[in-house]
Amino acid sequence: MPAFGADAAGDGDLSLFELAGYIGVALYLGAYAALQLGVLRGSGLTYTLANLAAACLVLVSLIESFNRASAMIQLAWVAISLAGLARMALARMRLRFSAEERAFLAMQFPDMTPNMARRFLDAGNWIELGTGTLLTREGEPVTNLFCVVDGRIVITSGGQEIGEVTDGFVGEINVMSGGPATATAVVARTARLFVISGDVLRQELKRDPDLRLVVEHRLTRDTGEKLAAANRSLRKLRSGQ
Repeated sequence: MPAFGADAAGDGDLSLFELAGYIGVALYLGAYAALQLGVLRGSGLTYTLANLAAACLVLVSLIESFNRASAMIQLAWVAISLAGLARMALARMRLRFSAEERAFLAMQFPDMTPNMARRFLDAGNWIELGTGTLLTREGEPVTNLFCVVDGRIVITSGGQEIGEVTDGFVGEINVMSGGPATATAVVARTARLFVISGDVLRQELKRDPDLRLVVEHRLTRDTGEKLAAANRSLRKLRSGQ
């Protein structure tokens, strides 16, 4: 972590310069802690902006109690952060996404960087499937991750309908391990989907830890939402509604 200059000497109320320094330190520590805990990505916009703001605030604090070494570190941190922001902007300008891809990313993976999103999309395919197409069968290995962008997928377990998917994932629970499906998923209305094979997905996530963090977080959230909906359906069936 960047070094900081000494606090201004003297007693009394906290000056604005000191306050700026403390906020800068808090931003440095908070961003680094979030990075280590997996909340932020090192190549992400939020982490870069947090470090830029922290360096600027510590520089402001040095106006009152100047330290040449600390000032040099903060200036270097500002320059590095600005270079990172410029790289992100250039990457965003170079990459192209279709309207369908942009809508998909905004809905399912808003935290993906442009480079990350392009790699993820290029690893899969867009398909259309007709009514009656089987996506997963209960008890059989899950080989693909499907994301429904249009259409209707009926989810059944033990022969009973427990839910449906119209704009979410199918196969997300066990695609990472290739384990058996916990339910059967069948297209009930012609569907438009993004599909990526489990083998390819695991390879991509192994290659890019930041991508793994984003994808696993989204799939975990989707699984939680599905389980909650399934529990509500089962309670209704048991109550005879």
